[in-house]
Amino acid sequence: MDTQLYDTVIVGGGPAGLNGALYLGRSRRRVLLIDSGDARNMAAGVMHNVLTNDGATIADFRARSRAQLAAYDVTFRDDEVVSAEPDGDHVVVTTKESGTVRARTLLYAAGVRSVLPPVPGLADLWGTTVLECPYCHAWEVRERSFAVYGGSVPSECLAATLTVWSDRITYLTDRRELPQDERDRLTAAGVPVVTDGVSEVKPHPEGVEVVFEDGRSASHGALFLHLDIEPRVAPLRPWLQAPDLESVQTDERGRTSLPRLYVAGDLGRNMHQAAMAAASGGLAGMAINADLIRADRPGSLPEPPPPTPAP
Repeated sequence: MDTQLYDTVIVGGGPAGLNGALYLGRSRRRVLLIDSGDARNMAAGVMHNVLTNDGATIADFRARSRAQLAAYDVTFRDDEVVSAEPDGDHVVVTTKESGTVRARTLLYAAGVRSVLPPVPGLADLWGTTVLECPYCHAWEVRERSFAVYGGSVPSECLAATLTVWSDRITYLTDRRELPQDERDRLTAAGVPVVTDGVSEVKPHPEGVEVVFEDGRSASHGALFLHLDIEPRVAPLRPWLQAPDLESVQTDERGRTSLPRLYVAGDLGRNMHQAAMAAASGGLAGMAINADLIRADRPGSLPEPPPPTPAP
């Protein structure tokens, strides 16, 4: 058991957790960052839309971030958190390999898990030619033909957005009956609809091959889709008593309705983008530092604004 009392334990070593650690480290706080290393953007391999890091590999970004944080009182632990719960004025965090640690606050930035539709072959191409975010990936496949899979999660807005990067887009419903408003938006965007069932997707020299149930196939430069996601909050379940952290977040700096628990990154109220996740980590770091000052020196800072309801 780690006998140190940390000011903050951060769960998650992506942009949100790393930037939170930077803000807190530079605020002279003792920080422990625990990272399981299985972030969902690892499949893509690179990150985009982050100034000075556009196109940087995720592994290199994380390594350089850790190297910069070595100047501060930030400790890293490659481990998996199995539980986190309040204990009086502290939080007790239990890990899979290295036991328990105690902290005054917890910044939870573990992210979410993507849930791919059960189409054979889709998972094998995820992050390479099967993609979700046009702002992250469409530039690299611009002017090629795109398939947009709308068979499980409606993706007509994604299809319309992608018309900036390609004028050859096909919407695949995989036998799902489209409501009229979805069909109308696709018509307005000039995107044709294919209603046939999809049996599998396969690699293709052009990018990806979509095979239909009747044996026909079509090749595209990439396949885009919106995904269902699962919040990675299992370690918090007994404490949280809510389906996700967004529902208990009370302000834009990551505070929650649960004392000592803060949120940053994809689990909070921000778009799932690296730059925005990093920004949310910095905001949460400032909130934690301010709240610790209030706890140590009552009356020295004004109270934070009253909670706002989740949207």
